[in-house]
Amino acid sequence: MEGKLMRKHFMSGALAGFALLAVPAVAQSIPGMGSVPGLGGLGGGGGMGGIAGSMLPSLASSSTGNIAGVLSYCVQNNVLNGGNTSSVLESLTTKEGVTSSGDYAAGQQGQLQTGGSNSFSLSSLAAPLKQKLCSMVLSRAQSLL
Repeated sequence: MEGKLMRKHFMSGALAGFALLAVPAVAQSIPGMGSVPGLGGLGGGGGMGGIAGSMLPSLASSSTGNIAGVLSYCVQNNVLNGGNTSSVLESLTTKEGVTSSGDYAAGQQGQLQTGGSNSFSLSSLAAPLKQKLCSMVLSRAQSLL
């Protein structure tokens, strides 16, 4: 009986150890990805903190055309809507060369280009993270006007 109990505790400890080892591996940076201010840390908070929140990409290297295209994707897929979003999208797409770029077309397909040859697909995100990323894109789009 004592052997079974020791094995059970060993397995529980081993599984817990593996779980702890996995956290840093997941949290390591991925090319083209960066931390999102306010979402870092392992604490819960608003439900999008921790590792999942820190895995959202940085928008710093995304072109104006790509930001406009992704914003269009967010509107077309009902992730973002409202007068402000539509007016920002309209203002951005009337800028010269924005809609004629390949970056814009990629954005309309839900591909956020994060610099170099790196891209990030919005279609793979769960709804709350997609909403957060689309909100970040809207903020970035507003800053480009």
